[in-house]
Amino acid sequence: MIRRRVVFSLLALLGFAPPVGAVGSADCAATDPENFEQVYACMSSFRRGSGTRNAFANIAVQDCRSIRMNYLVALTTSGLTREDAKKRVPSCALFARVAKEMTGKDASWSGCLEFGSLPLKDHLARCLDRFIPGDDGGGRAARPVQGCGEVLSAYERGLRSATGEFALPEGYARPDCALVADYLAGQAPQPAPAQGQEPPRRQPQGQPQWAHCLNYDPANLPAHLRQCLGTGPDMRRLKECRQVQATYTERLIQAYGGLPDNHLILPCPVADEYLAEFRAQEEAEKQAALERQKQAQQEQRAALIKRIEALRDQPPARPFYAQPWVTWLFLALIFGGVSRLAWIRICLRVSGGSR
Repeated sequence: MIRRRVVFSLLALLGFAPPVGAVGSADCAATDPENFEQVYACMSSFRRGSGTRNAFANIAVQDCRSIRMNYLVALTTSGLTREDAKKRVPSCALFARVAKEMTGKDASWSGCLEFGSLPLKDHLARCLDRFIPGDDGGGRAARPVQGCGEVLSAYERGLRSATGEFALPEGYARPDCALVADYLAGQAPQPAPAQGQEPPRRQPQGQPQWAHCLNYDPANLPAHLRQCLGTGPDMRRLKECRQVQATYTERLIQAYGGLPDNHLILPCPVADEYLAEFRAQEEAEKQAALERQKQAQQEQRAALIKRIEALRDQPPARPFYAQPWVTWLFLALIFGGVSRLAWIRICLRVSGGSR
């Protein structure tokens, strides 16, 4: 009895037997896989469990393979054999139309359909512009892809999601990272599109930093190192060989999606020569700053001497209250006032004594 239940359960999972609790629909048995209205009716009416939950309720975050498997269950539940059901499965392009109609927004992988119908650069841009913001229901939208390997991995996930077998399209070969650099050059950080809205148009910006690390040449590492990392102020944080090696390796991985086949560990003499440029530049800037400071002090001293000499040769005119005669006038008034008070006191004493 237990063995029968196990076998029955496995057959149900594979679609050979109606899954337990599934509710069939007459709309699915004779569905034309190329007729949008019939397919939409089937997917809208097929229920699971108690019959209250639609089997395609999560279509907004499902890839084409998952939708296809659920549709096979709908067909076999409606009475078709597995072989007959496979012949009646719609294309991923039609499933994308249903997802748009049912949810009000495009499936994240819908831009990745029809591989080969556009030049590779245009197809990659169309695919990723829709797939990255909507991948995993928008979970990766907050962290935009940056390196070549990240971009190509996202592109391949989109291509797989747009096929019923979750496989890469026939004839696909991984693009060159130079194409990825061109794609990123047309990117600008954009928020994820709101429900029912198209992805925002790409705004132009500069090439990604790692694009300068393409054309790796182990025979000319000093020149390639400077080209890859640059000589800007942000590189001055590097103080030793290991830091230069780590930064260089990180940029190469971003540029190639991994280390180039002919990659060599950056020799420390090359890294030290690169660092010596910064040390020399910093020393030159330090000496220049000291020279500017010394020059400023000399100019201040010269200006002070000039001012003192000017005051000596042409002293400023004294104000009215500082004139000598004004001083003597005040002294005379004070002396006169004191003498008058003394005279009055003497007179008062003499007049008082005579009485």
